Amino acid sequence: KIVIQNKAGTTVKEYDNETVAKAEIDAKKINGTTVIVEYKIKVTNAGKVPGYARKIADYIPNDLKFSSELNKDWYQTGNALYNASLANEVINAGESKEVTLTLTKAMTENNTGRTNNTAEIAEAYNDLGLSDTNSTPGNKKQGENDMGSADVIISIKTGGIVYVSIAVAVVKVLAGAAFIIIKIKNKKENM
Repeated sequence: KIVIQNKAGTTVKEYDNETVAKAEIDAKKINGTTVIVEYKIKVTNAGKVPGYARKIADYIPNDLKFSSELNKDWYQTGNALYNASLANEVINAGESKEVTLTLTKAMTENNTGRTNNTAEIAEAYNDLGLSDTNSTPGNKKQGENDMGSADVIISIKTGGIVYVSIAVAVVKVLAGAAFIIIKIKNKKENM
C-alpha cells in the first residue's frame, strides 16, 4: 500500500501482492509530501518439513526511513531492520505467514524514481535440525528462495497540460471551421 500525504490531503493506493507499485504526485505539491509505503512480507515454507523463520531481515533502502512507532515488531541494527515475531510460530510445508513493515519517504523534486526494497529470512530452523537445501539464511544472496524484493516508483504526475493544450487546439480548429462555413454561407446568400 502507498499513502501520499500533503496539504491537498491523503491519497491511498492499494496493491494486491504486487512486486512493482507506482504512484504519481502533482509537481506543485511534491515538496512537503510524505509517502508511506506498507510492505507485506510473506514467508512461505516451500520445503517438506515444518520450520520456523526465527528472524526476518529487511535491507532498508537509503531513501526510506524507519520508525519504531510505526513498526512495533521491528528493530534496526546498522543498515538492516529485523523482525522476530514469527520465531515461535511453526510454518508447515506449503504454509505462509506474513509480517508488515511500514517505511516513509519525505519527497523533494530531486528524489523521485524507483526504490527497491529487499527482505530475507535471516535465521531459520526446524525441529529436525535440517539445513535448507537451496538457500542460506542471512547471506544476502540474490536468486535464493529465502529472499524477495519489491519496487516502488514515485513519479511526477504528467498529462494535465497536454489535455488542456489538445482541448484548446480542438476548440481553435472547430472555431476556424465554423468561421469558414459562415463566410462561405454568407457569400452564397449575397450572390
